[in-house]
Amino acid sequence: MAHVPTDVRRQQFIDAAVNVIARVGVDGATTRRIAEEAGAPLATLHYCFQTKENLLWAVFEQLVEVTRADLEEKSEVRGEPIATMASMLLGDTVQWAIDNPSINRTQIEIWLWAERNDTEFAIRLYGMFIDAWKGFLRGASDPLSEDQLETVTRVVVSLIDGLSMQFITHGDEKMILREAETAQAMLRAFLESGVRQP
Repeated sequence: MAHVPTDVRRQQFIDAAVNVIARVGVDGATTRRIAEEAGAPLATLHYCFQTKENLLWAVFEQLVEVTRADLEEKSEVRGEPIATMASMLLGDTVQWAIDNPSINRTQIEIWLWAERNDTEFAIRLYGMFIDAWKGFLRGASDPLSEDQLETVTRVVVSLIDGLSMQFITHGDEKMILREAETAQAMLRAFLESGVRQP
């Protein structure tokens, strides 16, 4: 059997974990199942990550990096009004969830598992997304105060989470896009009104 470099093997385990978690949830995603999905020895998974929690953290870090890279691609939108940027962020993220159902489900499964099993881990996971989106929204042409930015970012994330969960539940793409458009319109109306105090 040919030697597989550690960084390649780590990525194989991360990809396998996403697939297994999307199918059976975090509790059902044993390290043995993930190793089988990756077509690799269980001992190699433990060598690469030591624990299941370390593997989950690596999966989540990769998801955040994908989000950050996506935000970097949207750099041409920076300098637009906050209403435009927040609305676009919501709409694009919901579309991403539709286009990537396994990754979307895995992300939510890991959040829920962490909330039940390790509150600090859950807070760190959620904080990574909040920080990434807050950093993006900070580039608006009409910036918010830090308190307002924190609140608006958390509201945007809450809307995305709710819409993502609804899509996982009913799978109706047209309905979720319609609901996302409504949420975008509400967000724009609030942010354009000038009444920004929470």
